Amino acid sequence: MGIYDRQKDVLNIDSMPVVTVCGCGGAGYWVAKLLAMSGVDKMYLFDPDVIDETNLNRLDLPIGSIGINKAAAVKKVINHLRPACTVYTMPFNFKESMYSHSNYIVDCTDNMKSQLEIQETADKYGATYVKAGYNGTHISIHNRVGEWGESPDGYTITPSWVVPSVIVASLTVAKILKSYTKELSLDISKIFNFNF
Repeated sequence: MGIYDRQKDVLNIDSMPVVTVCGCGGAGYWVAKLLAMSGVDKMYLFDPDVIDETNLNRLDLPIGSIGINKAAAVKKVINHLRPACTVYTMPFNFKESMYSHSNYIVDCTDNMKSQLEIQETADKYGATYVKAGYNGTHISIHNRVGEWGESPDGYTITPSWVVPSVIVASLTVAKILKSYTKELSLDISKIFNFNF
């Protein structure tokens, strides 16, 4: 039995899209990793930033990863887990001139201006745009750029931890592979009734 036989037979997931992930520091890291683990065999990863000690509370990377480009770090993980997956890393912010054919562009950036540029590129070239992110415990996965309503850049900086990143990523992968039309906005603190 092959790695993906169950998802082909039971979930009817057979054809895998080409995916571009913009922003690999939190949710985007997990989106790329989980897409590769789900059988996506070609991805483009964009992020100009490097792993900082403060990223390690939400990424399953060793301390030795500090200083490595975020896109390169997730590529290394993917190459270890799924060597057949082709991953192109771009240590830059996504720009239209760098676009390569993708079925989906997953936007995990936190700047409204760049989100609008990414969405415009997706629209222009017929790629499906998915905005995935979280702010503290509030998660959001939409088909268009969403506004958090709290700052001009789209987010208010709140404490980050691994749970929202993985939840957003898991639901984003499910959206891409099974139910693109669905959107989601919820606060996970309300599910378990906890406060910070």
